[in-house]
Amino acid sequence: MARALFLFVLAVLALAAPASAQSFNAQQQAEIRAIVREYLVRNPDVLREALDALESQVSSERWESLRSDRRDFSIGPADAPIVIVEFFDYRCTYCHAALEWVVRTQRTRNDVRFVLKELPILSDQSFEAAQASLAVMAQGRYWQFHRALMGFRGDLTSARIDTIAREAGVDVARMRRAMSSPEIIAHLQDNRARAMEYDINGTPGFVINGQLIPGFDEERLNARLREAALQAREQRAAQR
Repeated sequence: MARALFLFVLAVLALAAPASAQSFNAQQQAEIRAIVREYLVRNPDVLREALDALESQVSSERWESLRSDRRDFSIGPADAPIVIVEFFDYRCTYCHAALEWVVRTQRTRNDVRFVLKELPILSDQSFEAAQASLAVMAQGRYWQFHRALMGFRGDLTSARIDTIAREAGVDVARMRRAMSSPEIIAHLQDNRARAMEYDINGTPGFVINGQLIPGFDEERLNARLREAALQAREQRAAQR
């Protein structure tokens, strides 16, 4: 009942918005505002409910946008009930440490899809490696190249990036031509913006079905996986 009344009040308020203000004289507008104010003062829980619903909707839309960017590399079933988005930097030692967990999880679970997002924030070498990584996606060698970069310890010089790419079966000349394309630069900028939306200011950052797990904490990651799997089973049961 309270929700219905609140929606009615919102509708009345919309009628009193500037675009429709000419429909009401000054006294009527003042009366409408007084009615709205009094209702909200007397029923603060209704406003709280509306704000919670709005926050939930915004979070849901943000997550859907994050998990479904077609420009990103993903691995795992397209319809997997659990989606893990990883923000990473190729110069990040914690990202290197997380690689084994990522690969093991990808190999052993058919209910998980990984989405990989380059977030080069540590150095110019990080940025060049991220450019190269996105550039090889068109060649179908992203996963091999990604794992090779993550497994490398040392300076990621231009020459070293080229060597790693070549060993991963990449056409290096083609990669170099594509690296500075406006599309790749825009993709990296968008990744930075998405990371900011989730308050990610370091790497790695894992977002599992919308929930952020900052850093590489294998115990927390596995606990969140178990929780997400349970939620998925409950949703399937409710749909039957």
